[in-house]
Amino acid sequence: MVNFGPNQYSAGNQNWMIAQAENQNLYFANSTGLLEYNGESWNLYPVPNNTVVRSLKVVGNRIYIGAYMEAGYWEKDEYGRLQYTSLVPKFSSTISDGEQFWDIEFLDDLIIFRSFGGIYFYDPKQDLITKMDNPLGKPVSGIFKLENELYFQLVGAGLFKVRNGNPELFIPIEDVGEKAVMHLYKKEQNFAIITGKSEFFIWNGNHLIKENQEFNTELGNPNILDAIDLENGGVVLGTVGKGVVQLDANGGIVNIFNQENILMNNTVLDLYMDDSGIIWAGLDYGISSIDLKSTFLSFQDNRGEIGSVYASHKENGTLYLGTNQGLYFKKKKESNFQLIKGTEGQVWFIDKVQNSLLCGHDSGTFIIDGENATKVCDRLGTWIVKEYKDGVFVQGHYNGISFLRKKSGSFEASPMLRDFPHSSKFIEIDEFQNVWVSNEHKGVFKMTINDSLSDIVDIENYTFSEESGITSSMFRYDDTLYYSSKEKIYQYSKDLDSFSKNNRLNAITSDIDRISGKMISEVNRDKLWGFSNEAIFYIEPAQLSTDYNINSIFINQDFRNIAVGYENISAFEDSQYLLGIANGYLRFKDLTAGFREISIKLNRVEVSALDATAEKVRIEQSGEFDSRHNNINFHFSAPVHEKYYETLYSYRLLGLSSNWSAWNDAPEANFKNLGFGDYTFEVKAKIGNSQTKIASYNFSINRPFYLSAIALIGYSLIFLLLLFLIHIINKKHHRKVVAENERALKMKNLEAEQEIIKLKNDKLEQAMANKNRELAVSTMSLIKKNEFLTSIKDKLKESDGSHRVDSVIKTIDKDISEEDNWKFFKKAFSNADKDFFKKIKGKHPVLTSNDLKLCAYLRLNLSSKEIAPLLNISVKSVEIKRYRLRKKMELDRETNLTDYILEL
Repeated sequence: MVNFGPNQYSAGNQNWMIAQAENQNLYFANSTGLLEYNGESWNLYPVPNNTVVRSLKVVGNRIYIGAYMEAGYWEKDEYGRLQYTSLVPKFSSTISDGEQFWDIEFLDDLIIFRSFGGIYFYDPKQDLITKMDNPLGKPVSGIFKLENELYFQLVGAGLFKVRNGNPELFIPIEDVGEKAVMHLYKKEQNFAIITGKSEFFIWNGNHLIKENQEFNTELGNPNILDAIDLENGGVVLGTVGKGVVQLDANGGIVNIFNQENILMNNTVLDLYMDDSGIIWAGLDYGISSIDLKSTFLSFQDNRGEIGSVYASHKENGTLYLGTNQGLYFKKKKESNFQLIKGTEGQVWFIDKVQNSLLCGHDSGTFIIDGENATKVCDRLGTWIVKEYKDGVFVQGHYNGISFLRKKSGSFEASPMLRDFPHSSKFIEIDEFQNVWVSNEHKGVFKMTINDSLSDIVDIENYTFSEESGITSSMFRYDDTLYYSSKEKIYQYSKDLDSFSKNNRLNAITSDIDRISGKMISEVNRDKLWGFSNEAIFYIEPAQLSTDYNINSIFINQDFRNIAVGYENISAFEDSQYLLGIANGYLRFKDLTAGFREISIKLNRVEVSALDATAEKVRIEQSGEFDSRHNNINFHFSAPVHEKYYETLYSYRLLGLSSNWSAWNDAPEANFKNLGFGDYTFEVKAKIGNSQTKIASYNFSINRPFYLSAIALIGYSLIFLLLLFLIHIINKKHHRKVVAENERALKMKNLEAEQEIIKLKNDKLEQAMANKNRELAVSTMSLIKKNEFLTSIKDKLKESDGSHRVDSVIKTIDKDISEEDNWKFFKKAFSNADKDFFKKIKGKHPVLTSNDLKLCAYLRLNLSSKEIAPLLNISVKSVEIKRYRLRKKMELDRETNLTDYILEL
């Protein structure tokens, strides 16, 4: 049984009717709309007037629904989303105020809607609705389809049959009375009725004959709202307050499913059997599925009355369970377990050894006789009891081992074996009476015990370093001793007297993700059981070779949830097995039964641009998307409603990668930022060892505009244009470089010429400077000479005059003659400063020759005192000349005459 609550499917509490589509999707008439379940996810579709959906029927690709003042159908659009079409306009004015449609049937290509106000026929081909005549005007309480014939009940008028579109009385009111017919079925070719008070009747053509059922004796007459027939002649009832009840063909109770054994709610509004034989119950609160054909039978201790099951045994029809709360038993046909007095506490072991049913308990060892337990050993904590030899039993305790002797039907406990204080959870006895003990931390011990069973004669310890641990175990399989850790299985070799991991069992289990080292060998040694995360598995000898076969039973660890290292399984008659779990047990059989064929389907494909809202796309055909919509999501499912099977998915996107993803339970795949190109999405599902066929979807992502054909042509043209421009630019650059080189060469030549000119100028300047120095020296020499001659002349004038003195004075005057001095000076000055006279004459054309002389002397930066001897005049006269020169040049007072002449 599997429950689905309103918080899980995100809709209303009540579910009034159930149906299944051809694609295996299930639909529920929910109190908030049409509820869809694809095996992985739920979708809710409210009706336009947001009322309770009371009825539904799947016909082909349409889901017809009936509600308050509303009737219509849903169809999937090209994007996989249901779209609603109302049929209310087709009813014209025939719908009365407040009318609700409680039933929908399909017969002779017509959809039949039933309300209390009447029966309506909808013809999808003609898109036309007609109302059946109701001459009595009585409310219609129900319609029923049986063997392709339609029946209906009128309140206070009897049960009718529709023939040729008209009502025909089938069972008169005198027989039906006030009984509300809830279910019609055939029983041994007879017409049978189940009423709303869970009464069973047979119609013999004249009278209703009541059948007294075992069900009525035990449960009375609870109200029922629906019932479905089973292939074996049984029936399943949906009751009000009593849950779901399964009856056999004789009316005997087979199963009762109610809130005491995990049904979500005891009021059942509708029952439906899907294509796989699973019964779905629409409840007043939630939804439940019941797999009556399952090979698994589950007992869940929801109230904590028995606890976790660590051991089990079946003896003479009585089932014993050893739990963490004590030893419980349940006799055949009894429904409840009872605690055996005195066994309160942890039970580790319950099995038959040498025809004695022994129980290993936290407080010691008990012998079990029916409902009674007698303690036969008071040693602390008994893990296991094994046959040592005839009449002698060896016991493994928390702190060592001890022996039990059976004499004259009574048991005698021996003292603990000395010098062996180790926990002894697993014990095996070999053909030499050696005792083998496995300890969680010390490995394996082989001991030879003395005849008095009190001391160890010889002991050998086989250690496995990191391979030991609390989940390790020891077992004998196929006449060989093995030690098992979580990672490895070691086989004991008598010849080598050692354990080796080089064995076939270790090889075939190496790929299994075992959760512990616990391995359990059946008494008959045919099967060896182990435990992985997703399944339990068993190993058995191959029929046609000396190898072993390995098979899995997929019961996830989440369901088992027993403490790791304490897994347990017991074999009963008829190939039945009991698996202890944390809150009860599972019983199963028929291990070879294959899983039904299932298929995977794509439910929805969505694409989106980056950080944009996803858009649904058509899934019936290939998709083509623009380059911006390159994020794509796939939603898929493979409907599996069996409780212990988990659907795993693997997918790949050809065009991106050819590798399949790891198996996982997520029913969706997302791909982001895909490049342009063609892709094929492929997905498959795995349930247990069975895989579905591959579902695929082809799509392509267009090139972005910048990579389109037009863009590529444009890029080519631009590239060619760039090449042309680069050619032109290079050509211009080449010309520019040549011109620049020529210009640089000219500049270098010019610089060289300028350098030459500069050198010449420097040379000329040097020559000029030399000439100026020579002029200055000559001028100063002339000045000195004239001063000297003048001083001689003055001294001669002071002497008495004579002809000879006068002659000397004349000679001196001639030598210092201004004209001669000037000619000499002018020639030297012109060599030193050729353009001076031209410049100053150009600016001041009024200057006389004497003025030019004075300017020349001033050009040499001579003082008035130095100029006077050159002009053979006094210093005062020089000053007067300077004053007159300023006047002619029209210089203001602020301008220095010498500076002005020097700057010309």
